[in-house]
Amino acid sequence: MRVVLVIFMVLSLAMGSCKQDSGKSNISKEEYSRPKGSYQRNVKGIVSIETYDHYSRILKKGYGFYVSSKTLVTNLDLIKGSFKVKVAPVGTDDFSEVAGYTAYSLDKNLVVLKTWTENLNYLDLNSAISDIPDSIAGLFRKSKKIFAPKFAVGKKTESDSLTCYQLSRNSVSGQPAFTFMHHLVGIVQTHKESGTSVSRLLPASEIREVMLEQTKQPLSVYELRTKTNKVYPSYTTIKGFRMVTTMGNIELMLYNETPVFRDNFIKLVSDQFYDSLLVHRVLKDFLIQTGAADSKYAKKDDVVGWQGPGYMLKTKIAKGKFHKRGAIAMSKLPETRNPKDLTDGSQFYIVSGRVFNNEELNDIEKERGIRFSPQQRKVYTTVGGAPHLDGEYVVFGEVTKGLDVVDRIASVKTYAVDRPVEDIRVLKIEILK
Repeated sequence: MRVVLVIFMVLSLAMGSCKQDSGKSNISKEEYSRPKGSYQRNVKGIVSIETYDHYSRILKKGYGFYVSSKTLVTNLDLIKGSFKVKVAPVGTDDFSEVAGYTAYSLDKNLVVLKTWTENLNYLDLNSAISDIPDSIAGLFRKSKKIFAPKFAVGKKTESDSLTCYQLSRNSVSGQPAFTFMHHLVGIVQTHKESGTSVSRLLPASEIREVMLEQTKQPLSVYELRTKTNKVYPSYTTIKGFRMVTTMGNIELMLYNETPVFRDNFIKLVSDQFYDSLLVHRVLKDFLIQTGAADSKYAKKDDVVGWQGPGYMLKTKIAKGKFHKRGAIAMSKLPETRNPKDLTDGSQFYIVSGRVFNNEELNDIEKERGIRFSPQQRKVYTTVGGAPHLDGEYVVFGEVTKGLDVVDRIASVKTYAVDRPVEDIRVLKIEILK
C-alpha cells in the first residue's frame, strides 16, 4: 500500500516543562531492519474516541490505541471531565462505550481504558523499541487509505516523573508512533511551550509504567474529573471573591455550610474557568446567571447554557440558607430532564428578586408544600428575594458588595431565550485574601 504523507493539525494540552538533554538513538541496524507487523495491521489497533457529558452531549474527540485485547491507552486530558466515553476502530463509526479506566497518570497525561469489545490487533508494548530512532512515522486510516506522516525526533527531555522527546512538527495527539519498519515507539502528545503548542513523543516505556498500576476492576471515568496535582487555596485563607464584569464589580462570600460547592467554586476560580464567560441568562426582577462554558466564544444567535465543566454535583441543600435578595445558588435542569436531581458543576445565579407580601408567601407554601420560617418571611416581605426557589436549588453564598450592579444587569433588554441583547461578560473572578 502506498504511503501518503500529510500534515496534521494540533490538539492543545498544557503539560509541565522538563529539563532538557540530548537523546540520540542506539538502535542497532539489525533490530531496526527487522519488520514488526505492518502498517495495515497496526492501524487496526488505533481507535477514535468521543467523550460525552451527563446529557449525552459530545465534549471532545480524539484518538488512542489498544495495548491488549480489551485495554487501550490515550491521553488523560481527552477523557478527564467526561461522564461517558465511546471508542470505534479508526475510520469507522462503530462506537461502543468503554467499561471504565484501570490506571492513570497526571504527570504523564495518560489513562488506561477497559473496553467491552475485543480487538486482537492490539499494539504489543512488550515488543516496542526501547531506543528511540532519529525519525518516526504516525498512522491514520481514512476511507480505507493509510496515511503515515514522517517526524524527526529531537531532543530528549527528562524529569523525575517522565521522559519525552521533542518532535520536528505537530502531529495528532493520542496516536501511536512507529519506526519505518513498524516497530511501536510510543504515543504522540501535545503541550504548551511559551504559549505555543508543540508535539512530543512519550516512549512506550512510560506507558508500561502506568500499566503496572492497573486496578483489577475498571472504575468509572467520571471519577477522573477530581484527579489533580494542583494545590488549591484553602477556604480558610479566602475572605471572598470579586466578580469583574463589563457592567461593574460584584463581591461575593461563600457559606461553609455548603463545603462541596464552596470548594468547587474555589477550584473553578483558581483555574480561571469563569474568565470571559457571558452572563447568558437574565430575568428582570428575578436573577442573573453565568458559568456556561459554551458561552465563551458564543455568537449572537447561538443558544448557550448547555455546557459546564464536564461533571455534576449532588444536590444537598443547607438548612437555613434561602433565596433572599443577593443570594448565590447553583442552577440545574428541571426534574423531567434531570431524574437524578443533580446540580450543574459550574453554572450559578444571583438573585435580584423582589419584595413579596404574606399572602403571596402563603400561596407559595400551599403550592410547594413547604413552610417558611419567621426569618424567611421577614426577609422576603422587607428585603425581597425569590422564595419559590427554596428547597429546590443549593444556595451556597451571597453578594456582599455590588448588588446595584446585579440590579443593572437584571434590567437589561433580552430576547427570546432570556439572553441579553448586548453581551455582558464576566471578565474574571478574583480571590480576595
